[in-house]
Formats: sequence, structure tokens, C-alpha cells
Amino acid sequence: MRKAIDAGLKVLRKPEPQTCAEWADANFYLSPESSYTQGRWETAPFQVAILNAMGNDDIREVNLVKSARVGYTKMILAAIGYFVEHKQRNQLLWQPTDQAAEEFMKQHVDPMVRDVRSVRSLAPWLEKKHKDNTINYKRFSNSRQLMIKGGKSAKNYREKSVGVVYYDELSSFDPDIEKEGSPVVLGDKRVEGAAFPKSIRGSTPKLADSCQISLAAEDAEAHFHRFVPCPKCSHMQRLEWGGPDSDFGIKWDRDGDTHRTETAYYVCAGCSKKIDNRMLDKMDSNGEWRSDTGLMTLDGMRFYRRGKRGAEVLTETPETAAFYIWAAYSPWTTWAKIAKDFVAASRDPIKLKTWVNTTRGEQWEEQGSKLEGHSLYMRREHYPASVPQKAVVLVAGVDTQDDRLEASIWAFGGEYGDESWLVSHDIFWGDPGRSELWDRLDDYLMKPWEHESGTTLRVAATAVDTGGHYTDSVYKFCKNRKNRRIYAIKGSNQRAMPLVSRPSKNNKAKINLFSVGTDTAKELIFGRLHIPDPGPGYVHFPVGVAGVDEEYFEQLTSEKRVTKYIKGRPVKVFEPIRKRNEALDTFVYALVALEILNPNFKKLAERLAEEPDPDDEPPPTEPERPSKSAAKKSTRRARRRPGHKGGYVQSWRN
Repeated sequence: MRKAIDAGLKVLRKPEPQTCAEWADANFYLSPESSYTQGRWETAPFQVAILNAMGNDDIREVNLVKSARVGYTKMILAAIGYFVEHKQRNQLLWQPTDQAAEEFMKQHVDPMVRDVRSVRSLAPWLEKKHKDNTINYKRFSNSRQLMIKGGKSAKNYREKSVGVVYYDELSSFDPDIEKEGSPVVLGDKRVEGAAFPKSIRGSTPKLADSCQISLAAEDAEAHFHRFVPCPKCSHMQRLEWGGPDSDFGIKWDRDGDTHRTETAYYVCAGCSKKIDNRMLDKMDSNGEWRSDTGLMTLDGMRFYRRGKRGAEVLTETPETAAFYIWAAYSPWTTWAKIAKDFVAASRDPIKLKTWVNTTRGEQWEEQGSKLEGHSLYMRREHYPASVPQKAVVLVAGVDTQDDRLEASIWAFGGEYGDESWLVSHDIFWGDPGRSELWDRLDDYLMKPWEHESGTTLRVAATAVDTGGHYTDSVYKFCKNRKNRRIYAIKGSNQRAMPLVSRPSKNNKAKINLFSVGTDTAKELIFGRLHIPDPGPGYVHFPVGVAGVDEEYFEQLTSEKRVTKYIKGRPVKVFEPIRKRNEALDTFVYALVALEILNPNFKKLAERLAEEPDPDDEPPPTEPERPSKSAAKKSTRRARRRPGHKGGYVQSWRN
């Protein structure tokens, strides 16, 4: 009778609720085929919140941006076992390739099923040939399924409905799967109908700007970093990389050129005292995960903020979360080993790239994010004339300072109109509040420049920065010369802005004021400055031109592109590495003038190739206001004249 009652009640029995970390500590086992040490699993303190977030039904998406040696593969296996046995969900995991998927099943999943008792009890086919036990598919006796596929083929993302999806080493996936979309977009479609959809992504980062895990993590609602207390002053801090000459972080002693990496220790950012690596376990045990928005968690289940007087105030669980962790927190390596690997890798850029990705868990900035001014100075060349034959249009950029104006004249042309030649860079000292300084600039902008074809060119468009203390003077200068296409501009550091936005007249002078995407322009310039050979995009510099000296090139390369985390998200920004940057700014403004002008390079090149016509006088620089009928005729002529798309006068003014 007891057996009959037990059998009847069995269908009502449910396991005691467990978090993913609790289940792993009770059930998970480290198999000898895929672990350095065999035995029962014990969740490290920093792993608890990550594992629990993977199993938390309130969190729909988990991103882990990580280094090596933090146990990610084991956490994935523990989560698979947890969802098979405890939560009984169907699962699908993608590896970067089909071969990687097969190897993951053989080396990790099969041993896990064999060695984790609670999972093995659901696998009657274990170590047998069976339709429920294949190289890509497992079906357990509780009717739950696990599929593992390669991520390169779009067909592997179709016709599957599951509750949990994983992306292992996401940064190695193609960004566009057979032109059908990104892997996470295609894969997450498989969980849309689930009661508790779950998407788990993890990887060591790779190249900046194209790193799949970093891009996936960008959109997370909360970005968490691990904070641990100093054992001496209790200051909570993220473990940072330092180096032998840094003020805090992982450091080591050095005798001359000899690095004593075996002495590696941590210097607290709060009290500046040394912390021995043996204190890491205690520090991590008292650590917590913090986001830049003030959201915190100890275990990935309860989320809170600090209220008045430091009290914990519970708050809602974020739907999407990103965790950032690197090897400094790992109990499976040492700070000395991290330092030793860095010293060895620092001699070779390829090894250093690997170290940054796999040890620091950060994206790699390719060489060239910082330019060297001297290398650009050394590639100056002799022009056959002030303006070489391939250049077809001149534009100028003007920067306003408190005691001077700086102006650069650039020529553009070539096959696609993106090859450029610096023609002149001049400084006009004086008070920008006085008209005589602007008159000198005006004479400069009206100057004819010799073209290799034998004709002369004048500046077709100019952009003048309105920043600084002399905005009214700039407005006046531009307003009086609008017929010469001299534009007032204002820089903006807003992300993802176009090079030039539509003009606004919401200013004191009621003139067209163009907003400039400064970072967008600098991205374009820095990309072109790295082009090594003349041709499309190449930037030429002249020899023997006053103002184009070594100081000019130091200013041109006065900033570098870096990755910063803004609200937990990696963002590319330009940071100054020296104070003066007028050469770079005037190049930006010249590009803006060219963008507003929007010339027809092909028509201009054809016109310059023709014999010069002495009767073809340029239009007067400051014409008298014509009658209405004459204005209509003039406009029609202007629209018929070659040289500009949509007419002689650029479309902004229309």
C-alpha cells in the first residue's frame, strides 16, 4: 500500500526550489576530461551572482564579458544541468563552428551527463548508441532536450523552440549570419514564445568596434563590475591593472630593467597600502556587484540600492544584465602569473593583444588609434604647383582663439573626391573682437592659388567655428559674406551625429548655423591619415610651406581614440594628449565646408582639364543686389553651370 501511495503521489512531487548556484554546489561535478582538478564543484564568490542570474527567471538576458580562467565553461555546464534537471527546460547552445559544437558535446557535455548524478538519472541512453543520444542532440527521460549547433549557418537558427539559448565565445561568431542578421538576434527568436525566455551570452572580447560580446552587452539595462573591500581600510574598489609605475592596482618591484614579477601585489586606491594575493579569497567573499547606476547585488537574485544612511532598499530585478570580470579575481591564477605574462607579452604586439583579450578581458585597440606626428611630417612631398592636378576644389576651415585666428586651406579631388592636399596653414594674430583681424582673414580667403593646370582656384567654401568668446564677431563675418559660402558652425560631441546637420537660425544673428559631429569628423580624418599609399582617402602634405612644420603635425595628432565605459557601455571617444589641437580642428572644419558645399568632383575635373577660357570670369565676390527678374535669370544660369550637384549654389541655401 505504501508503494502504491508513493506511486500515486509521485506526480505531485516537486523539488525544493534552488538557485542555480545552490544546485551547482549540491550536484555539479568537475569531470577529469575537461578540468584541471577532478571533484565536487564549489562556486567561487564572484561566480555566485553570475550563475544565479543565468537561472533567475526575472532576468531575460545575461551577458558575460570575461577573461580566461574565470570558469565560464563550467558555469555554462552547471546551468545546462540545472535547466535539464531542476527547471526542466529545453535548451539550445551555439558554438562558433560545427566542429566546435561537436567538440563541446564530446569534451564537456557527455562527461557532465555521466558525472552529475541528478542528470545521469535522466539519461538511460548514456554511453549507448541511441536516437536520443547524438553528437548534436540529447533527449532526457523527462522529455527535455539539449541541442548544440554551429553558429555559422543560418539554418541552425531556424525551426527550433526552446526556453534557454546560449552563445559560447560569441566574439568568434560572424557578425552577420549569411546576410540574415546578427547571431543573437536570430538565436533569441527561438525563445520568444517561452514562458521564461532566457538568453545567455559570454566570451572573451576581441577587436574593438567589432567585438560581438561587447556589442551585445552594450544594450544591457544594468552593467555590473565586481567590487571588493581592502582588507586594511575596507575601501570598496574594482580590481584594476596597474603596472610597475602605476599608483594603484596590480604592481610589482623592479630592479632597473629587471622585472621581479614574483613580488606582485595590489595597491589599494583608498589607503595606498600593499595587499598580498593571499588576501584575495577574503576580499572576494565580502565583495558585491555594482552597476554605474547604483544598482547592486550580492547573489544575482536580490537587487538593491543604497538608501539614506547606507540602508539597503530592494528594487526591481533588471530584465537584461551584463557582468564584467577578469583574471585578477580568479582563484585559479595569481597576480604574479598575470604580471609575468604581461612582461613576456609586452615585447610582441601579437602576444600583447592576446594578453589584453584573455587576461584583462578587454577589447583590443588596433595600432593606429593614436597617430605619430613625426611619421606624418616625414612623408611630406613637393607639389608641382600650390594645388596639384588631381585636386579640383578648395575649402577652408577657421578656428577662433582668444588672441588669434587659425586657418587651413585644403584641396580635395581624386577618383572619389576623398583624396586631400593641405595647401596652406596660417595664423593671424590679433584681437578677434576687432574688424581688422577679420579683414586680414578675408583677404586670405579671397587669394587665388595656382593650379597645376595653369589656371587659378579660389576657396569655394569656408567653415568658421563659433566657439569661444567671439561668437558675435563670427556671426557678423559670416553674415556679411554668405554669398561667398562662408558658413558659421558649432561643434557637438553627441554620439553618432552626422558630419553636418541641417542648419538652424535659432541664434542672435539669425544666420544659418550648422551643427557638426566632431567625433564623426575625427573618425574620418584619423582613418584617412592611416592610409599609407596615395590614392582614395590619402592625405597629402606639402614641403616648404610656412606653417606646415613639426608643430603643425603635433597638433594634428594631438588626440587619440580610446574606449570609455559610459553608463557601463563601451564608447569610443577622443581624448587630448597635448593642449594645442588647432591643426586638427581646422581640418575638421574644412571637411565640414566640403560637406556643405557638396561639389560635383567629376564636372570640376572635366572643367579643369579644358583649356582656360580668358572670358570665363569668376563671379564677383560681393555682387550688388540684382532685380527680381535678373535674380531669376542668374539662378537659372547658376543651376546650369557645372561644378556643383544641384546647381552653383548648394542645396542648403535653396
